Amino acid sequence: MLLVDLDNTLYDFAAAMERASQAVIALIGRGDPGDLIHTLIFSPHGVESNQALVEYLNLQGIEGGQALKSACDEFALIKNQNILPFPGVVAGLKEIHRSGILIAAVTNASIHRAEERLNLIKVRNLFHLIITPECTGKKKPDPTVYLQAAEMVNCPPSRICVIGDNLVNDIAPAQVIGMFAIHARYGDRLPAEFAGDVIPDAVVDLFEDVIPILGISSH
Repeated sequence: MLLVDLDNTLYDFAAAMERASQAVIALIGRGDPGDLIHTLIFSPHGVESNQALVEYLNLQGIEGGQALKSACDEFALIKNQNILPFPGVVAGLKEIHRSGILIAAVTNASIHRAEERLNLIKVRNLFHLIITPECTGKKKPDPTVYLQAAEMVNCPPSRICVIGDNLVNDIAPAQVIGMFAIHARYGDRLPAEFAGDVIPDAVVDLFEDVIPILGISSH
C-alpha cells in the first residue's frame, strides 16, 4: 500500500500559489505578491481560505463589488492552471497502479480541493481512496491521521509506505506508527531548520524513484 501526500509531492503547489499571487497583484495594481503569500500561509482561516484572500484585498482597498470578485476569480483560475504534475508523477503512478499496489491520498486539503487537483493532473482514477480531515477529524502531523488511514485501507502500518515532501507533516507521524516513510525531496520548499531531527527511511529526487523502493521491477 502507498499513501501519497498531494501538495508539493505530486505537483508544485507552492509555485501555483506564487503565480496566482503575482497575477492578483498585477490585476489590482497594488500590494506585493510575497506579502500576499505570507498572509495566506499564516492565516488562521487556512492557506486556501477565500476569506484570507478577501481580507488581504480589503487591506489593499479592494472592498467589494466586481473588483473583489474579479481578483478572487483570477487567483483561483491562475492557481488551477499551474497545478501541473512534477516530472515522472503520472507515469510513476500508472506503473505503481499496474503493479497491483493500492494507492491512497492522505492530505490536509479538503475533499473538494483534493478531488479537483487529482482531476487536474488526470490521475484521480489511479487512487483507491482520498483521506482528508473530513474523514479523520484531524490534520497532519497528528499520527492519528495515519492510524485511521491504515484502518480505512485495512492494512497494517508495517505494510504501508508513505511519500511526502514535508518532513514534519508527512514523514515523522508516519514513522511514529511504523510506516516506511519516503521523503519527496524534490518538492520540499521548507528551510532545513524546520525539519528538526527527522530522518526519513528513504529519499527520492524524482517521484518515479519510489518504484524500485516499492519492489516493482521496471519493464
